[in-house]
Order: sequence, then C-alpha cells, then structure tokens
Amino acid sequence: MTQRSPVLRHAEIMPEVVRYQIWGLFFTLLLLVVTIPLMPIILPIAWWLTKRYYERLEIVLTRRDLKVRRGILNVEEKSIPLEKVTDLALYQGPLMRLFDLKGMKVETAGQSSGGALVSVVGIREVDDFRDAVLDQRDRISDQDDEPGPTRPGPSEPDQGQGQESLALLAEIRDSLQRIERGLAERDERS
Repeated sequence: MTQRSPVLRHAEIMPEVVRYQIWGLFFTLLLLVVTIPLMPIILPIAWWLTKRYYERLEIVLTRRDLKVRRGILNVEEKSIPLEKVTDLALYQGPLMRLFDLKGMKVETAGQSSGGALVSVVGIREVDDFRDAVLDQRDRISDQDDEPGPTRPGPSEPDQGQGQESLALLAEIRDSLQRIERGLAERDERS
C-alpha cells in the first residue's frame, strides 16, 4: 500500500476469523440442503480462499486517512479521509460471539449507499483500534479549527488564489452589468 502519511497503527487480524467465516458458510450450506453433497468440495476451497483473503487484508491508520487494502484476484484499495468519517460502528452476531470476534463498519459523510463504506470482521483489539481512529479524527478536526501561521485562515487567502478570485469576481460583475444593460434596452424598445 502506498504511504504518503506516516503510519500510526496497523490493524492486526485474528486467525479465528477464518474459522468463523467457514462455520458461517457451513451453516448456510446446511440450510440450502441442496448444497450438502457439495460441502466436501466447497469447504476446502472456501477455507483456502478465506485464509488467503485475510492474509492479504491490510488496514492502516495514518495521520490523515484510514487505508484499507483487500482482495485476492481483484485488489481494492480505499483511502478514507478521517475528516469524512462520521462513525465506526462495532457489531457482533451470535456466531461472532462464539469466536470472540467483532466487526467494524466505517461510515462516512456523503456516503451514497445505505450500507457502510467498509466493513471488516476480526480486527484484534477492535475497541482500541476504533478509539485510535476516532481520536486521530478528532485531533485533525481540532487542528483544522485553529489556523496556524503556515496555513492561511479563512479571511486571509494566499496571494495567488486571492488574485484569481478577484479576477473571476470582476468578470462576473462585468457580465451582470452587460445583462442588465441588455435587459434595460429591451424594455425601452417594448
């Protein structure tokens, strides 16, 4: 995973998560009844794929982002800016309780779908990891609220941007004046 920001924390995945996923699949296959004869084929393949998936899963907290890299054939990398994170919801179903696992859902501002942006099961010490992410998010928002000497505040734009904004505003003013003159001339002719 490409790093631009210093890494604050890596999430470690618990090995029990593979067994949890396989047991969940086992119960699903049992409920479907038709798939029971296929279990000797499906379960070893699922075990191997699930193990490989969790070996490659990488969750990293940096100064400004939560980075998630996952996948076996199609590798997906998501970089979630911490200022966009609204909540990190923890959940635990009955089967997860048997394996002493919890899941974490990352919810963000402006999220288009109804579900979580990222959902991960099996992070070791997930409560501590969640607290670390939320603390870092709060640190960032506190820093953004205080303009520093190197970063211009809202009332003092940097010189290049200020000049461009003034030029754009002057163009808009001139366009509005031309429109008003054109409308006034049209009204006089009518």
